[in-house]
Amino acid sequence: MKKFLTLVLLLTAVATYAQQTANKPESKYGPYLTNGFFDNWFVSAGGGVQIYYGEFDGDISTGKRIAPAVDVALGKWITPNFGVRAQYAGGDVYGAIRGANGRYREGVIGCTGCYKEQFKMFNLHGDVLWNLSNTLGGYRSDRFWEVIPFLGAGYARSWKLTVNPVIKEIGMTTGVINKFKVTPAIDVNLEVKALLVNDRFDGYEVGEGIEELLTATVGFAYNFPQRGFRRPEKPIIPDYTPYTTKIAELEKQISAADANAKKLADELNVEKNKKPVNITKTEYITAPMAIFFPIDVSKLTDKDMINLGNFADMIKKSGNKFKIMGSADKETGNKKYNMKLSEQRANRVYDVLVNKFGVNPSQLEVIAKGQENEPFNKPVLNRVVILD
Repeated sequence: MKKFLTLVLLLTAVATYAQQTANKPESKYGPYLTNGFFDNWFVSAGGGVQIYYGEFDGDISTGKRIAPAVDVALGKWITPNFGVRAQYAGGDVYGAIRGANGRYREGVIGCTGCYKEQFKMFNLHGDVLWNLSNTLGGYRSDRFWEVIPFLGAGYARSWKLTVNPVIKEIGMTTGVINKFKVTPAIDVNLEVKALLVNDRFDGYEVGEGIEELLTATVGFAYNFPQRGFRRPEKPIIPDYTPYTTKIAELEKQISAADANAKKLADELNVEKNKKPVNITKTEYITAPMAIFFPIDVSKLTDKDMINLGNFADMIKKSGNKFKIMGSADKETGNKKYNMKLSEQRANRVYDVLVNKFGVNPSQLEVIAKGQENEPFNKPVLNRVVILD
């Protein structure tokens, strides 16, 4: 009863989702171009839990029957609605049996005549995938959630290391994949499936025919490029205008082109007959200027004032912006004092250029480097202000 209730809930969720998706105005239906052999392949892997429904498994609690499960799959979408995959699914199985003839029994459990059952299994199967979201809602490459029922068959095997021989069966697999898009390349899959196998799969046959293994896993899928589907391009139907109208239009264009060519020729002759005009442009080129100071001094000498006056004229004529960089040698004083001294030297030069020689302050930038910047290789040369 629990299995049928679970399937009913799954189908209800699928129907609700499909109805909501179908109402979206942006949903688009086919046709779509058939993709190439190497397009729309994917690989997935997941982990979760599984529970087996055998003859006497109900004699122990559900919690004691939950076992770990893994699955790995390789598949391809042939159309937006249908695809195929091959999947390996396996893990442990925990359950219960009555009587001493169970192949995979271990120890006695609580009920009278009951034994604990434990074995390993895997199911290698091929599935047909049906993308219900694309079928009912139209193909959308940006859809976040897709519901994908599937049905398949394959080879199922159960075994235990201490028991021979192993049990091999043909099993049917059905279930639903809930696919959540993370990126165009990565999906998160929530998969619920059921394996239907012969009654003897758990090593204890009483003639009930079919037993079930329900599995739920969560995992990731990687979609190889090329991904997605393209619509066929609509054919372009040319507009054939009657030839007489086309000829008249071409003649009109030729006449306009001839008139434009004559106009350009006249303008060219006018330009050729003009007298040449000499254009003179003066550029002022200045080289960096260095002003050297004695040790622990920030005052300017008369020679410095003359040089700064000449340099100020060049600054004003050029209109360019100049940097006033002050420095001090690290061989004398300390770092804090040298920074202050370099500021005094740079500000002194700035003051003379602006207030004595009338340089626009916007053309000057004052930079104090202290002893961190020594432009020359001798201490006496590093007590300097450089204008550049």
